Amino acid sequence: MQLELEFFGPLQDQIGSRSTRIHTRQAPDTVDSLIALITETQHGRDALRASHVRLAINDRMVARNAPLKLTDGDRIAFMSPFSGG
Repeated sequence: MQLELEFFGPLQDQIGSRSTRIHTRQAPDTVDSLIALITETQHGRDALRASHVRLAINDRMVARNAPLKLTDGDRIAFMSPFSGG
């Protein structure tokens, strides 16, 4: 399974990339297991563990405690809180 990861706001600076792909044999079934997979396979991803970081899967916001049903090719966006004007 391949997952597309995107990082926005300060996370992009902390991670040093706007996007990357990861491959896994089994889909993570929780946000915590997804973040654990990313931090195991990608250097410098500890910023994703912060409680204020939000994520969206295929442009839909997901609660951190929600179960995940990921499929091959899903796009996962990690975002720090932000405001516009």
